This record gives sequence, structure tokens and C-alpha cells, in this order.
Amino acid sequence: MAADGGMPAAGTEARQRLLDELLGWGVPRPADDPDLVAELRGQLESGLAALGEELSAAAAGARQGRLLVSKSGLDRLACDGWQREPKPYVHSWPNVRGTLAHLAVEQDWHEQRADAPDAVVDRVWRAEATRRPGDPSSMSRWLNDLSADDATQLRTQVAGLLGDFREVWPLLPAHAVQARVERPVEVPLAGGRVVLRGVPDLVLLSPRRDDRARTLVVDLKTGIPRPEHDRHELRFYALLVALAWGRLPFRWATFYVAEGRAEVESLRADTLRVTVRRVLDGITQLVRVAGDTADERLRGGAWCRFCAREDHCEVAAEARRLRAVSQPIGMLGP
Repeated sequence: MAADGGMPAAGTEARQRLLDELLGWGVPRPADDPDLVAELRGQLESGLAALGEELSAAAAGARQGRLLVSKSGLDRLACDGWQREPKPYVHSWPNVRGTLAHLAVEQDWHEQRADAPDAVVDRVWRAEATRRPGDPSSMSRWLNDLSADDATQLRTQVAGLLGDFREVWPLLPAHAVQARVERPVEVPLAGGRVVLRGVPDLVLLSPRRDDRARTLVVDLKTGIPRPEHDRHELRFYALLVALAWGRLPFRWATFYVAEGRAEVESLRADTLRVTVRRVLDGITQLVRVAGDTADERLRGGAWCRFCAREDHCEVAAEARRLRAVSQPIGMLGP
């Protein structure tokens, strides 16, 4: 993103705060550091090389002969049981609402807010409802099975989230900001045996090419904030962008759409180094889980509800018991 040039018209205090605190409009950017990018990649490559033949065996047994490492895959490493036997993905109201809101923001960004939020949501809805209507596991089927009242309510909620986003985010001038919205980023490592993959919601770049770090990575959240979890996901995206493009982001942020606020982290080398270690730890666990079925490391937690073993797992049962004891009656989550 450009650090100079004409500032977008804010119009509201919330938009001005976003320009100042998140986008940092007009603020000098930190120096880019190609040596740090090379160091981060080198740490990953050397850590993977240390896994030796175990990595090769795990990759050979994976789909397409490579270990795919994503933010959701790293989450599942909380427990070997969940990693080995996750429940099939099932669409739910919060997840579909979030997906539609992301798609609406993407379309609205490209269209430069040419229509009202409900019109944008209507187009997104029609596109998704007709994408795979014959697949019983698809979001298309889920949308088409809603009652008329539920469909209206969901459309209204998604349009409200798009309105919330518009209220805080000003239109950004195309000559000063290039946007990549919902675009996959992949980083192959270890000769292609490992691929880091993610889809950052919003990456903003400056057309200027100099020795400054000018990229901003934003993760949009439409649900309940989970600060630690959200930070880990965001840092993974920041690392991906740095490795894929060879240039450091100057900042990365989680933007909570319904609340209109951002949790921001500015560029720090140590933060990216810690993220590299977390990724390496995750890949090491992936390799271990792929090769050793005898030594299972089970750990209970909120994730147990996503595991196919939940109903007959003693560790999951104990986690539920502890959760019931630690939370007041009537305050238990789903």
C-alpha cells in the first residue's frame, strides 16, 4: 500500500480510524528485508530436511504425493484422534453466513459498491444456490433447503454484515492500492513434498516498487472472536505472503466485521520466526501421525465435537465433564 498520495475520503470517524490505525495511510513504511525472508524459508527447509525419510513416507502416502499444510490442518493437530478421524464437514448457519459475507465483500469490492448491500447479497446467493444443487453435501443444497422465512433472515444478516464492512472501510483509490481478495497462496517446500496453502481474505498492495514493505494482510471474521486462535491464523497468512512473494508485509490484522474493529500487528521479525517454529512443529506432528498409529496422543477440548470418535472417546467425555464443571449452568455453548 502506498504511504503517500491522496487520502481516501473518510466521511466518518470509524473510517478515519481505520485509515489511521489499520491502513496507516501516509505513514512511512518499514524497510523490506529480503535476508529475513530467505532466513524464514531456510529455517523451514532445514527443519523439514531433518525429518528425513519419515517426511518422504508421509508425503508419499498423502493425496497427490504431498503434505498439504493449511490453517485448518494445523488446528486439527490439537489431538491425534481429531487429525485421523475428523467428522465430515457439515454446513451450519454461522458458517454459511460467514461464507456468504466473505463472497459479498469480494464481489462488492470488485464492483466498487455499485449496488445496495441486499442487491449484492442477492447475486451472491443466486450464484451459490445454483452452483451444485444436485450435491447433497453442498452449500447449494443447504441454501435451497431453507424455508422462505429462514432464507430471508439469512439474507438480511449477510446484507447487514456487508453494510457493517462498508460503514468502516472507505473506498480505496485503485491507483494507490491493489487488492487481492480471496486469492489462494501456495508455498512449496522440501522439493514439493510439503505445500503450505492458505486463502487470505484481503491482501492490499502498493503499486510502488522500492525497498519498503508495502503489503497489508487482512483476515475478516464474522463470528465470535477467538483472539489467540485468530492471531495464529493471521500470522500463518502473513508468513505465506512473505514466502510466496519474497517481500515482507508491513502489517497484518484481523478485522471483526460485526464489531467494526481490527486487531493489528505490525511487522516484527520475531513474530514471523515464532510462526515458522509453529508450522514446523505442526508438520512434525503430521509426519508422526501419518507413520505411528500405536502411540496416539489424545487431548480433549472444544474441538472434540468435530471428531468422529467423540461419542466413544473417554478423553472427550472427560473434557465435556470438566467443561460442565467450569462453566455456570445456562452458560454452556453448543
